[in-house]
Amino acid sequence: MKGALFATSLFAVAATVASAPAAEAAEPKYFFQIKEVTAAPDVDAAVKTAAADALKAELASRPEWASDIQATDQVAAELARRKLRGFEVTVRIENFKQEMKDPRPGGRLKQLAVNVKLVIIGATIPDAKMAFEGNGESGIEAEVAEKRMAADSERASKAALKSAVKQAVEEAVIKLGAKPAVAPTARKPAKKKT
Repeated sequence: MKGALFATSLFAVAATVASAPAAEAAEPKYFFQIKEVTAAPDVDAAVKTAAADALKAELASRPEWASDIQATDQVAAELARRKLRGFEVTVRIENFKQEMKDPRPGGRLKQLAVNVKLVIIGATIPDAKMAFEGNGESGIEAEVAEKRMAADSERASKAALKSAVKQAVEEAVIKLGAKPAVAPTARKPAKKKT
């Protein structure tokens, strides 16, 4: 009986300790608003919209990010009140390419290859100082039917953008969480005893 009570107590303590970081992680630390999506002139507006949607969905899925503050003159005050670091985020699509390829050996359907390379850049609110950068790159190949070409192409494009955005956000979150390196202090050499 005593052993069972001890084991139960240890389990309760372990469960409390294990849930403490999860509760802490559930509190938002950062606020984001998407400023713009930039790309080369040949990139379709629908691709830019899909990139913005992918970024919103990715950041909104993370408990450390909040997006529920309205963009007004009072954003800085609200961020300070809620103890959030705020960022205006820009997505820069550096490369977006779709290419039709021949069917795989033994296959009948053509292959659609979608390659995406993008960067997300965060600038602080309200002073617009560069705070982070995250890079993402993705390539997807999918078989496409001639009669469903538009739908399959859109689906493949969104999947590639989503994957690239996820990579970029992962990199940005790591950079945001990194502690700044402390410069080593110069030490005087010890005097030699003679």
